[in-house]
Amino acid sequence: MVLLTTETGFLKPIAWLLGQIFNGLFNLFNAFTGLFTDEPWKVPIIGISVIFFTIVVRLILLPMTIKQQKFSKLSSVMSPELQQIQNKYRDKRDQVSMMNMQAETKEVYAKYGTSPSGGCLTMLIQLPIMFALYRVIYKIPGYITKIGDICREVVEKITGSINWHGNINGILDVDKAISTDKFVDKIYNLSSDQWIALQERFPNLELADAADKIQGYNNFFGISLIDNPGWKLSWALLIPILAGLTQWLSAKLMENKKKPTIGGPAQEQPGANSMKVMNTIMPIISAVFCVSFPACMGLYWIASSVVQIVIQIFINKSMDGMEVDQIVKMNIEKTNAKRAKKGLPPLKISNVTSNYVEQVKKMEAREARKDEREAEIKKSTSYYNASGKPASLKDKANMVKMFNERNNNNNK
Repeated sequence: MVLLTTETGFLKPIAWLLGQIFNGLFNLFNAFTGLFTDEPWKVPIIGISVIFFTIVVRLILLPMTIKQQKFSKLSSVMSPELQQIQNKYRDKRDQVSMMNMQAETKEVYAKYGTSPSGGCLTMLIQLPIMFALYRVIYKIPGYITKIGDICREVVEKITGSINWHGNINGILDVDKAISTDKFVDKIYNLSSDQWIALQERFPNLELADAADKIQGYNNFFGISLIDNPGWKLSWALLIPILAGLTQWLSAKLMENKKKPTIGGPAQEQPGANSMKVMNTIMPIISAVFCVSFPACMGLYWIASSVVQIVIQIFINKSMDGMEVDQIVKMNIEKTNAKRAKKGLPPLKISNVTSNYVEQVKKMEAREARKDEREAEIKKSTSYYNASGKPASLKDKANMVKMFNERNNNNNK
């Protein structure tokens, strides 16, 4: 286990800001609980703080999440135009043709209000935030002031006692020259058995109150958020199981639906098979990691996946009702305003875009009618087979007539 009380390096300012949010939520819930009881540590405040902390961070990242999803949807619409440009200049390698190809490609991205790096850029922006967030949850004593103060008080009592290093041997593996911050982390991560042993070795230090508070704050409905769930059968195993299941469901909701393409039926988006494999493997890996990580980290993964599921449901609904041609027109207006300032001619919507959108809609309608027709055929066939005896030629003719009449009425 990496034992650092606070984050260092380039993540430090991000972790500090997230730590302030986390600490503020903890203090808020602790003060609120204190209105009703003199022992607020008997309420799972750290677990509740982790859940609300996750919600706040996800809401902060929501604009980038929406932008990333929007880019994913528009990419499938841009693909025919980009392929057309590539085919146009496929056999041309002169400098003028290459420059024209780049210019036309750039206009397509401008038309849809995105860029080739649009999806990657939003992900790269989120990565440092997510890494810093992991560290904040992993190093709670360094960011939640009250927890850090309790642990530091224990460290001061132990190091101030006679022969403390000899007494602590067998309970904690610490050096005499250990820094206070690292000692604080070790105290915070003590198990119940280690706390009992520590109190027996230092009976005059009155460590029971500190043990009750640290373990109480981390008791999440019978599950210790400090301990690793492990492979033994216990309630703690629900953490890795739920972490894997919620992440799998979140990944399923994020998968792009098959879209019909011009000149052919619905096809998988490029890399869709690889993504499906990853969406199956990653939840399993996450569940395995949660077994050996502190349960607090697993709780964060569960909360994060649940919040992502809720957000993804709303995004999917909004994206399903999104009119691509309207987005194109809005982006054209924005792009033309910028071009006008530079003295450039306005950009026009190509016929490929509008025709593509219309053709996709028509093909989706045809596929829906095809599915309905196949369902009717199956229904009629089942009805005929259910009779149990051969029908006369007249009965068969009447069945075909009724089937065709229903189809004609549905297609009107």
